[in-house]
Amino acid sequence: MKEQIERQLRIVESFVLQEYDVGVQYGGHLSNAYFHDIKIIEINSKQNYISRLHTLLHEVGHVLLQCHDEGHEPFRKQFPYMKKDNREARGDKKHRVDVIREEVLAWEYGKKLADSLSLNLDETKWNRHRQEALISYMEWY
Repeated sequence: MKEQIERQLRIVESFVLQEYDVGVQYGGHLSNAYFHDIKIIEINSKQNYISRLHTLLHEVGHVLLQCHDEGHEPFRKQFPYMKKDNREARGDKKHRVDVIREEVLAWEYGKKLADSLSLNLDETKWNRHRQEALISYMEWY
């Protein structure tokens, strides 16, 4: 099982590097985040391998949203109330709605990517991880 998940992680890492020039770093001290300006995704390696894969797919979902291809609406237009700097700040209600919208879409884009790369995800575990993450965003915001 671990070997299969490691292979799937490498597939996703290769995709995001080849298509968007975004690297992936793992470490126990790292946050789970995409840093657009420096083209890096950080994944906390204290998570189990399945959670790492889900988190990576979600963070690549942010890449897909922010590094739009032709046919995608530019990020700033799609999320007009998103604060440019310090996206961690709570902001007003409009900003918070855009943060939640982006988080939901990043999970959806991550799932679509997994399907397009023919990754065999455990749907129950994926859904549970997504729901827990979305609930935590709602509680924070």
